[in-house]
Amino acid sequence: MPSAAQDTAARPEPGHSLHGEMFSEGPRRMGPLMGGMGAVNFPVSTKVPEAQAWFNQGVGQLHGFWYWEAERSFRMVLKLDPACTMGHWGLAMSCLDNTERARAFLTKAAGPELEALTPREKAWISATQKYLQPQANAEETKKATRQFLSDLENLAMDDPEDLEARAFVLGLQWGKGSVLGLEAASHFAMDSVGQGILAKNPMHPAHHYLIHLWDGDKTARALKAAAMCGPSAPGIAHMWHMPGHIYSGLDRWADAAWQQEAAARVDHAQMIRSHTMPDQIHNFAHNSEWLVRNLNNLGRVHDALTISMNLIAMPRIPRSAKVSDQPDQKLNGEKSAWEHGTNRLRDTLLMWERWDLALELADTPWLAAAQDFTDSWKRTQLLGIAAFRTGDVAGGEGRMREIEKMIGDLRAERAAAVDAAERKARDEKKNGEALQQAMAAALTPFTAKLDVLEPALTELKILSDLAAGRTAEARAALENLKGIHDQRLVAMRLELADFDKAVKLATGYANRGDDQVQPQALLTHALWQSGRQADAVKEFEKLRGLASSADLDSPLLVRLAPVAAAAGVAGDWRIAAPVPTDIGERPALDTLGPQTWQGWMAPEWTAVSAAGTPAGHRDLAGRPYVALFVLGGSCGHCNEQLKAFGDKASAFSTAGLPVVVVTVDKPEDLVKSPAYPTYSGADGSAFKALDAWDDFENQPLHTTVLVDAAGRIRWQHSGYEPFMRADFLLEEAARLFKFDAAKPHTLAGVR
Repeated sequence: MPSAAQDTAARPEPGHSLHGEMFSEGPRRMGPLMGGMGAVNFPVSTKVPEAQAWFNQGVGQLHGFWYWEAERSFRMVLKLDPACTMGHWGLAMSCLDNTERARAFLTKAAGPELEALTPREKAWISATQKYLQPQANAEETKKATRQFLSDLENLAMDDPEDLEARAFVLGLQWGKGSVLGLEAASHFAMDSVGQGILAKNPMHPAHHYLIHLWDGDKTARALKAAAMCGPSAPGIAHMWHMPGHIYSGLDRWADAAWQQEAAARVDHAQMIRSHTMPDQIHNFAHNSEWLVRNLNNLGRVHDALTISMNLIAMPRIPRSAKVSDQPDQKLNGEKSAWEHGTNRLRDTLLMWERWDLALELADTPWLAAAQDFTDSWKRTQLLGIAAFRTGDVAGGEGRMREIEKMIGDLRAERAAAVDAAERKARDEKKNGEALQQAMAAALTPFTAKLDVLEPALTELKILSDLAAGRTAEARAALENLKGIHDQRLVAMRLELADFDKAVKLATGYANRGDDQVQPQALLTHALWQSGRQADAVKEFEKLRGLASSADLDSPLLVRLAPVAAAAGVAGDWRIAAPVPTDIGERPALDTLGPQTWQGWMAPEWTAVSAAGTPAGHRDLAGRPYVALFVLGGSCGHCNEQLKAFGDKASAFSTAGLPVVVVTVDKPEDLVKSPAYPTYSGADGSAFKALDAWDDFENQPLHTTVLVDAAGRIRWQHSGYEPFMRADFLLEEAARLFKFDAAKPHTLAGVR
């Protein structure tokens, strides 16, 4: 890495890296060497023993798909030994899916340091450089990938002791092959490669790749790897997550849930420890939402609600997709913790008929009204069903009218869009066929929306008819109703005394349920209600073993009390599940981290006014506040940020949210913000305390921090660009603080 002095002539914008924009992204703070990163050994040319330890840690993190932390490790390598050219290779490998950035990292692998490398290190760098060259089309990309794999295979064959070359061949063969559609390598051959690694190093993280190899294809062959994966790298959350794929594929829901909860706890601990926001962690939100699904498979409703609601309460942070002169700072809701949590909460409430809780949550941020079409209609549907099922007919019909309005508005928009498309086509003198195609294309986006709204409206109308005793109308509508979950169709059939159809539906649902608690409970209930008591007791006996960890206070399970009595079981009717013998060593979950995530406590920090008066965290204690860390009056982006936040000064004041500005300028050079108190943090201590400091390059960063009244960091944006969206932060702060006023443990049935 070049020295700061070498870069002075072309010094970048404040907050940006001195060494190129590829370094502006990614982690900017140092961390400790961590335990549990995997038993790997990848010798590189360095005269600093600690740099070698960090390099090995980074390689272990690459094997565990922990790319954010791998970048941090390889940056530490270069911090400790700027001449360690392989550190640049590690950084490139940390972002292979961003080829432009990865290529930029490898441009630093040049000069005398490169020439001093061993032939083997040069071969690693050369193979990766060739792979990262720009490709003109998909075929060229496939060709480059095949060559990359061939080059790594040659490295592996040239040195039988190089386990890391073999591990990367194994991982890339699966990963790139599945993404690019390359011809599949023999599973037998790839498994042999993995087994060869493990024969020499049984605790190598290659267990991860063997799980991917067999996931979905002869899944049971990866059971040994599933047992060993987490213990081989216990500090990497994804290594606990991956066995969940195998256990889910074998319908072993309890084992899958354990693995996913272990992964979530490890991630929670690391996020709190490293001051990392949730959506910066690869695979975290996906792991947690899958955990909720498996908890629901087990009937662990309270835990499913707890995890879902914790995901929703996590901070949402708009970020720019890449470094640019004009930050876009878009909120990527897709696959975020918030989106996954919202989806899983709705599913859990519907699945377990938690109607009272759904209605209670309607006035809380956990089930807040949404602007997005999908969130909006699904929320309205849930609350409509809940209202009808709790006897609130007026409330249910109110929600029904909301769906009707959505449909009416969409139909009006559709008609206008078709008319506009027709006029445009006629103006362009299109022929009849082209005109029809244009009109049909205008219909498409509305059709998909109407296809989900119309069944939802029909379901609510049926519930309205049932509430009013209009059974003939309800039955007629139900005959043609599609697009509604079988569970709710069964309930409506039972209410109409259509017992044969109810049992048929419930039987099909249970057969597809793969030994899940809720479908089996529904079948048991449908049989009992249909007068088939002996069959109900038989299915109940099967349910008892499946429900070993289920929450018996769930309405669906409470309704089975008569069946339990008929089966001669009093009290807790669950049967303990046998302890599996093929899962390896599992630590106590509490030792891995907390079940739920929360922000970390803000450290003490102090800055100085123009008059030399100290001020800081203690002066603001007991109330929420926003701190803007800016990089001086000469920073144009900072001035734009101060204007954006200054324009919202009255809104922040109305919200009871003080804003303070801390700048790198010295006290005598302070230019007071007209909107907010401004302090000097020229000594860097306040910047370092609030994660507004690049430890690798010893320079301040743009940072915006939201601290709550209890002194916890609730939201943080730190990096090469200032956060510009003052309006979003106001909205998000209000959302986050609403959770404090409605703690989940005050809600019925939520731990």
